[in-house]
Amino acid sequence: MIRRVFRHGIIGFGKTQAESQGQSMTSMAYAGATIFRFRWLLYELVLRDLRLRYRNSLLGFAWTIMNPVLFMLLYTLVFSVYLRVHVEHFPLYVLAGLVPWNWVIGAVTAATTAIPDGRMYVGKTVFPIELLVLVPVLSNAVNFVLSLALLIAFVPVLGGHFSWTFALLPGAVIGELLAITGVSFIVATFNTFYRDLQQLVGYLLTAFFFLAPIFYTRAMVPERYAFLLTWNPFAAMIEVYHSILYAAAPPALGALAFLLVFGILVLLLGMGYFDRYRDHFGEYL
Repeated sequence: MIRRVFRHGIIGFGKTQAESQGQSMTSMAYAGATIFRFRWLLYELVLRDLRLRYRNSLLGFAWTIMNPVLFMLLYTLVFSVYLRVHVEHFPLYVLAGLVPWNWVIGAVTAATTAIPDGRMYVGKTVFPIELLVLVPVLSNAVNFVLSLALLIAFVPVLGGHFSWTFALLPGAVIGELLAITGVSFIVATFNTFYRDLQQLVGYLLTAFFFLAPIFYTRAMVPERYAFLLTWNPFAAMIEVYHSILYAAAPPALGALAFLLVFGILVLLLGMGYFDRYRDHFGEYL
């Protein structure tokens, strides 16, 4: 099986491009229909995941609200009092990039081990195992949406102002959702066969964190290293949120298009790869 993964590639090295694209589209359509059919189960699993996250705590589900509040207060204190950088309204700049990034790191980290963690469901014909990957994506999306709402409410306090550009946020969120879901399917599938991947994912996420302009601006990057931002889809994602929330300006069309196209492509790739090898998961669990 492992040799076949290397030999045929992610969605079939020996196939033509049209065949591979066709398989990915078919996989995506089938998965979409399955997810819609079991949407009630997905809802219950996401709710269960949120409840388990704060099980045996005194405040319980209230931590879903308190975590973003405490997170924002802490970072506002650090970047407005302790660490002063020559960027106007720096706490708002940092939070505008950090809030969406936390969704990435939370969802992808949890999704990496989603299939081994849910091994008791794998092989059960009535259970759609796609849900195992989607649950961490959506449960972390709940925290993201709450954090984003709080950040918007605090924008004037942090030195910004409300703008019509906030209406463009759904486009950024959709692009991020597509990208996170696609990456989650890829790492979840790979990690089922190669358990070392979960260690590598942590390092990769850390690398992308520092290679995205969250704590610095593009202008601070030397010209010879600018390509690290130009071709980094997560950098494009952060810059879109910075434009909308921090600069109160429409995001660059190229950055938004790059994010959306990357999201669609990585989702097709991830779901195609997941569907291709799903029947072999049970052999490695």
